[in-house]
Amino acid sequence: MDSRKIANSLLIITLVLMALYFGKNLLIPFVLGLVAWYLLNAIRKPISRIKLGSKNIPWWLQWVIAAHIFALSVGFLGIMVVDNFEEFVEVYPKYHDNILAFTESASTDYNLPFSVDEVIHDMDVPTMMTELLNSSVNLISTISMVIIYVIFLILEQSIFPKKMRLIFKDKERMESFTETTKKIDESIHSYLSLKTFLCLISGVIAYVILISIGVDFAILWAFLIFLFNYIPIIGPFLGVLFPTLIALIQFEGYLDAVLVVSLLSTVQLIIGNIIEPKVLGDRLNLSPLTVIVALAFWGSLWGIAGMFLCVPITVILMIIFAQFPATRSAAILLSGGKKED
Repeated sequence: MDSRKIANSLLIITLVLMALYFGKNLLIPFVLGLVAWYLLNAIRKPISRIKLGSKNIPWWLQWVIAAHIFALSVGFLGIMVVDNFEEFVEVYPKYHDNILAFTESASTDYNLPFSVDEVIHDMDVPTMMTELLNSSVNLISTISMVIIYVIFLILEQSIFPKKMRLIFKDKERMESFTETTKKIDESIHSYLSLKTFLCLISGVIAYVILISIGVDFAILWAFLIFLFNYIPIIGPFLGVLFPTLIALIQFEGYLDAVLVVSLLSTVQLIIGNIIEPKVLGDRLNLSPLTVIVALAFWGSLWGIAGMFLCVPITVILMIIFAQFPATRSAAILLSGGKKED
């Protein structure tokens, strides 16, 4: 490869990275819209098989029913989480006193060279959390953009194949394009639907454990565990961290906190290391190293949204790279070693 080709390649990579970083406010809602569209399709497909007499449910009604199921589920969960959040802000002073007592005892027992009391005494967590909640204007704006993208993706779904047939008039190229999009669709659909199901199981089991032990705001921590399980590698352990800390300052002694972290970690390990590999299998065909690098890369570019989206994006890139001789080696490096056609 001559120096001109190397320079051009580096320039293209630089421009793409700049576009991804500086255009993240536009790109993140679009990618989230794609994810929501895939989830809605996962709900719609079983509905499409329901018969009304001798006919299937009309296409538009399938989407209306799927959207209502999705919106009601998210809305119901959102109301419970917000109620728990508001209650947490109200009772935080009690926790603040417990934290001070706990840290004072720890400083004395372990002869710490600094006083943790001085560090946290002036922290106004309710105000911090309320300000964080008030900054949800940006979140609402993002959600609005996501909804708009989803609506247009649904409208585009029925006419997209016609457009592609007009673009790829050559039969062989059309078949190649159709095969590529089919692989992407199957991989992402499998990942999102199965991953969501496993995250839901983790959240429900976590809720049962926390409510049984008596940890406050169990629904809030279970919801966080559900969300964090979408983040590969580190997500499940981040989800366990919050209820463990609450148990540590809510109850006297360490036994309840140890019980919380032990039970929740066991659930995460069983689901993450035993159930998830059996359910997802080698559908994604990503190596563990690729997942870790993707997590770091997309997390540094797009923050927490990049961490959630790193696996679907990497799978799509790997499938696309595999279709072209010039980038096939990159696809092989990203893969988990399974032979692809």
